[in-house]
Formats: sequence, structure tokens, C-alpha cells
Amino acid sequence: MPVGDKLSLYAIHAFTSPEGPGLLVNEFLTPRSFPRADKPADKTMTSCGCWTQDEHPGVDFTSDKAGGPVAAMADGVVVKIETSEQAPADLPVIGGCGRYVVLKHTYPNGGVIYTRYVQLGRIVGPKGEALAVGASVKAKDTIGEIDPNKVLHFEIRPVAPGTTTTNKAWAERYANVPDMEWSRYDPVDPQKFDAASFGGIRKATK
Repeated sequence: MPVGDKLSLYAIHAFTSPEGPGLLVNEFLTPRSFPRADKPADKTMTSCGCWTQDEHPGVDFTSDKAGGPVAAMADGVVVKIETSEQAPADLPVIGGCGRYVVLKHTYPNGGVIYTRYVQLGRIVGPKGEALAVGASVKAKDTIGEIDPNKVLHFEIRPVAPGTTTTNKAWAERYANVPDMEWSRYDPVDPQKFDAASFGGIRKATK
């Protein structure tokens, strides 16, 4: 970047640690920057840097430090592992988010939910071993680690009426790619979705 050029700084998280105040920065843009092809240039990005605020399909969690464990929401099976830190945004409903893991959760009532854990630093199993597609994980098992940006993006995609995309672009790109089946289903707000009720699981009563 030439000296004297204008710079826009996108800050996503101000925090205070024992060492003092700090600022977690998402990205830099200059007047010469090329906008993302799938996102308007005049919209602010979310803390994970994957989507604009009004299109964000999940929830972002911030951590005080990188390397912390990322746990599975529930028992499930690994159906997708993306190991590239620079994974592209193939479609707006998927987002370019770097390393991620997708789990498939099948409930006793036949309900199915996919969960996606995005912006991972490392993808590792509960004992620090490499995680592989087809591996079974238990609730709260470690499936990855927080990356240096200290942000985890989390999605829930239920397989239910009204959540299946009929997008022609998706069909042309992924219809014959088994490990991308999860992306066919629209994400829901993880903070409002009751996974236990969806799966027919009765909550314990006192």
C-alpha cells in the first residue's frame, strides 16, 4: 500500500486483557480494493468476515485467546472437513470462511440437523488426533481449535420442510458432491432454534 493512500479499518472486537486494552481487526480495505463478488461493497461485514450483517446465517463467538477447544453441539458424524484457510465463497449461502467442520446429527425421531463450525485454527479430535470424515463424535467432544482471529462462526441447518434450497447454481455445482449435501439446507438462528424439541428429546424435569 503506497504511503499517503487512504485506508478503511474494520474493527470487530474491542477487549481488555491483563496486558491492557486491545483491538481485534477483521480486514483492511483501500479505495483500490476489489469488492467481494458475492457481497455489496457498501455493507459492513460480520466479525467472522464471511458475510455482511444482514445476511449472516449463524452466530459468532469471540474468545480471549487463540487455540481454545471448539466442542461439538451434540453427538454426530463428521460429514465435511475443509482444511484450506483460504476456502472460497462458492455461493452466498455457504460463505468463504476458511477451515471448517460439518457434523450431521440424527435424532431418534428421524430428525436431522447439520452443524458447521467455521474459522477454525486447527481441526483436531478430542485427544488431539486428526479428525476424519466419517468419524463419530460425542456431545462436547473437541473437533477443532479457535483460530488466531479468536472468532468462531457457528451454524445450524435443519433438514425440514421449507429449508431446502432449490437454487439452480447449487444444483449445478454440488448436486453430485456428497460432502456438500449439508449446504442444501438453509441455516436458522442458533439462538432461537430448539434442537432438542426438533429432535423429539424430552427435557428433564425436576
